[in-house]
Amino acid sequence: MYKEFHAELLDGKHFFHVGRLPDHLLLDEGQFDDLWHVHPQEFHEVMMHGKLVQTPRWQQAYGRDYFYTQRLNRALPILPAMQPFLDWGVKAIDAQLNGILINWYDGTLKHYIGRHRDSTADMVYGSPVVTISLGDERIFRLRPWKGQGIRDFPATNGTVFIMPWDTDQAWTHEVPRRARDCGRRISITLRAFK
Repeated sequence: MYKEFHAELLDGKHFFHVGRLPDHLLLDEGQFDDLWHVHPQEFHEVMMHGKLVQTPRWQQAYGRDYFYTQRLNRALPILPAMQPFLDWGVKAIDAQLNGILINWYDGTLKHYIGRHRDSTADMVYGSPVVTISLGDERIFRLRPWKGQGIRDFPATNGTVFIMPWDTDQAWTHEVPRRARDCGRRISITLRAFK
């Protein structure tokens, strides 16, 4: 379905697609540092079990507001350093992609993202979620929403994951915290909003 991506069959009917960013979009050390240093100074707050908590990583929406966990991540304008990733996603994956959410993970601060399914509020029905991984390797873990088992995928520098709409509804995903994860990772997530 997605050219140049390997389709992993998760459970007999749901797919997860794994590929690579083109070489010309890989960041050198200076470019990575520049993108790293645009992370917000404060942590975004989300509603968990009826109370506001800070996310254990920095995150910021760009281009389109994103509403999840009963909170709005108000978008900033897309920066020039981010635009090539969106342009590539539009051309190579889905022409409707128009919003970016970036997560910055600092391993020395034990950053992670817990098990969840993405909010589909204001998203184009049927559109995929595209995750681009930059920097140090982490594990991208999938679990059935209702069921047992896990599927781990290495999120290395330049790895791209495509989560189809129906897979996001049937499977959760997370980036768990492990003792050996002490580096920096940037996750650029592309979505299609109405």
